[in-house]
Amino acid sequence: MTNKDPKAAVRRRFMFIEFNLLWERSIGRRRLQEQFEISPQQATKDLSGYADTCPGNMIYDTRLKTYVPSPRFCPQFIEGDASEYLLQLEMLILGYRERDEVWIDIVPTADAVRISSRPIKREILRSVLDSIQSRRPIAARYVSLSSGAEAERHLQPHAMATDGHRWHMRAFDIDKERYSDFVLSRVETIRTLNHHPANAPKDEAWNTFVPVILTVDEELEERQRNRLEYEYNMIDGELCLEVRQAMLFYYLRNYGFNPRPRSGRAITNLSSYSLKLKNIDEVTACLNRRSS
Repeated sequence: MTNKDPKAAVRRRFMFIEFNLLWERSIGRRRLQEQFEISPQQATKDLSGYADTCPGNMIYDTRLKTYVPSPRFCPQFIEGDASEYLLQLEMLILGYRERDEVWIDIVPTADAVRISSRPIKREILRSVLDSIQSRRPIAARYVSLSSGAEAERHLQPHAMATDGHRWHMRAFDIDKERYSDFVLSRVETIRTLNHHPANAPKDEAWNTFVPVILTVDEELEERQRNRLEYEYNMIDGELCLEVRQAMLFYYLRNYGFNPRPRSGRAITNLSSYSLKLKNIDEVTACLNRRSS
């Protein structure tokens, strides 16, 4: 980070300049004008300001008539991670951003897996957020997939969570006196309760963090193990995660494990991830204590 910290609007444009220098390999006045709807004079001022703030990061190419990154380019206002680019690309592909809302100039041909699920009603989400903020309990008509029953549940929501595919509300089930996860798309209606006190106990599973230590399957060849350790950014052959106990099941599933069926005492991983749990006994015990 530079010592000269610009105002928020200018800082945002400096981030855009760096994004383009890094991923598009150039940045010019017109790009700034079109993206932020600013005057040519302001765009020129921003480019000059960035050059003064981060000297040596960009040079003017007289042939291309635009700024390009210098060999010494080092981002100061963005992280410069691949995830910054890929997140914008994914949001564009999935329709969460319009073409003029992303910072990518030349969009590569790309696609993304779209998970088909029942949409969440806007009024349901708004009511859940209101309940979390006001700490007032709700009565939710909920369709249970396991039982197939549709019943009214008296709930005290306190958090939101996603398993990578669906959004849940983490809530205290007042009638069953336990915390559970409720898929938002399965909530039919919600009404606010006034006669139930908001005195839910602490959500221990949500507040407790469990270490999850992943290693590469030792049956793989050394070349394969080394490659996977690099891909997962392992240190000394281990990827150490701190996971909420309430989210443990979802984390394991997203890393290719099947937390329910077990071979002996092992949580199996039948995916192509080729990962194993080093602290399997500790993780299994925490799964068994899962309150939902």
